[in-house]
This record gives sequence, C-alpha cells and structure tokens, in this order.
Amino acid sequence: MSSSLNTLGDNVNQLETRFDTLREEVISKLNECSDCIKSAKKLCRQATEMTTVLENKLVNASNEEKEWKDIKVKLATTSIK
Repeated sequence: MSSSLNTLGDNVNQLETRFDTLREEVISKLNECSDCIKSAKKLCRQATEMTTVLENKLVNASNEEKEWKDIKVKLATTSIK
C-alpha cells in the first residue's frame, strides 16, 4: 500500500511540474501576443500620421501648382499688353 501512495505522490509531483511548465509557456506566449498587439497599434498610429502628412503635402502641392498656373496666366496677360 505504501508503494502505491509513493507512486501516487510521485505522479502528483510530476503533474505539478508539468503544470508549472505549461503555465510559464502560456504566460510567455500571451506576452508575445501582447507585444504583437502593441506593435500593430504603433504601426497603425504611424501609418495614420504618415497619411496625414502626405495628404497635407498633396494639398500644398496642389495649391502651389494652382498659384503657379495663375502666375503664368498673369505673365502671359501682361506680356500681351
């Protein structure tokens, strides 16, 4: 009977060790997932910022192009007179 209890105790100890290892692995994987989510959020923020900057530059370029065309028209009108 004592042998059975010793075996049972050993099995419980092994189970505890396996459980502890599994818990550590799960926590590690969850931390990795959390890091990936943080990186994805950071990339989204950066993409949004870059899009805003590019849109502003496009608006500025369009405005400058319109100003340049207006200047060319005025110059052409002035030289005709």
